[in-house]
Amino acid sequence: MLPLEEEKLKFRFKMKLDIRWSDMDEMRHVNNAVYHTYTEQARIYYFHDTLQLDWTKASFILASAHIDYLKSLVFPCEAYVYLRCTKFGTKSFELQYLITMVEKGVETLCAAVSTTLVMFDYKTNTTMVMPESIKEIIRNYETIKP
Repeated sequence: MLPLEEEKLKFRFKMKLDIRWSDMDEMRHVNNAVYHTYTEQARIYYFHDTLQLDWTKASFILASAHIDYLKSLVFPCEAYVYLRCTKFGTKSFELQYLITMVEKGVETLCAAVSTTLVMFDYKTNTTMVMPESIKEIIRNYETIKP
């Protein structure tokens, strides 16, 4: 991975995280499972607010998630999640996330995350081919085209 400042240039989407006291565990840092909640929230804003996708035509299901924990997030702190689409398949697509924290004016990487989502038809309970129209919306938004 490139230095953080260079890596961030690949991301157009950035969301401020609201670290809650209840996100922490008895080890006094954000519990590992909560990172999944942070990436889920970022995905919702990315698809719904940023891309304004029609949820009646765009249903996804999480197929896999991988997190590299690099530095503990704590309360209170200024934190962000960056998100971008990196790859399209026929039925799936991959998202990359950076979770960062700002301390004394310096932003540091706390977690590097990747997820694979699959287009899913909840009426038939089956996967489906990703419509080109959705791929085009994402391509038009992203700084680096997937």
